[in-house]
Amino acid sequence: MLAEQAIFTSLSRWGKAGYHLVARSPGVTDGEANALTTWSPSHGALIVDESNRWSVNFHPLPSGRFALSRTCEGLPEYSGRGGRQLYTHTLIIDERKMRQANNHPLTIYRDALALGYFRYRASPEPVIPAVPLSRLYSAIDEACWVKRAEALGVMSAAELLEKLSSQKPIELAVSGDRMLIAECLIGLVPPESRPNVSFATSLRPSKVRPYKIALINSAR
Repeated sequence: MLAEQAIFTSLSRWGKAGYHLVARSPGVTDGEANALTTWSPSHGALIVDESNRWSVNFHPLPSGRFALSRTCEGLPEYSGRGGRQLYTHTLIIDERKMRQANNHPLTIYRDALALGYFRYRASPEPVIPAVPLSRLYSAIDEACWVKRAEALGVMSAAELLEKLSSQKPIELAVSGDRMLIAECLIGLVPPESRPNVSFATSLRPSKVRPYKIALINSAR
């Protein structure tokens, strides 16, 4: 099973400047590309600290598929405004692949990371191939997620589900590795509901990126 890819960053190329979708695989539709352009972060949106050098993000797409992405810093910003470019590499996952991973997007993320798909590319080709992912994933039961939540000091499953049911964005200021906390929070959600829970582990909250769970720096 193949996952489509797309890269959003700040490059000056072929008459375009600033942040735009600089690369995608042939199976990424125009509608998906437009959605990725809206959801992908630009200059200053990444929260970086000692424990978090990138953000892992997950959200639905209008096509019914899902965007699983990693945002990191890249080269110094070419425009002269200072800082580094943000680089967001997205894999597009369908419902079947989600089911294989017990509907936990960070299980797929760990697989893709180990396969090298999220590596930074300073000058990606405009057309990149779809890539294969693993077929088998180990499932973690509810009791294990509850124990992890207690060890990490995150909210209980009941409290999380109550907050999610309000339909209001959840903004959590936490310390430590925010991806581990996000992984645990999604694990507390019943598997059938996990695809509906979008999240970002280290992006500044924004109305154009309406994640249901946004983890931020506790010192913010």
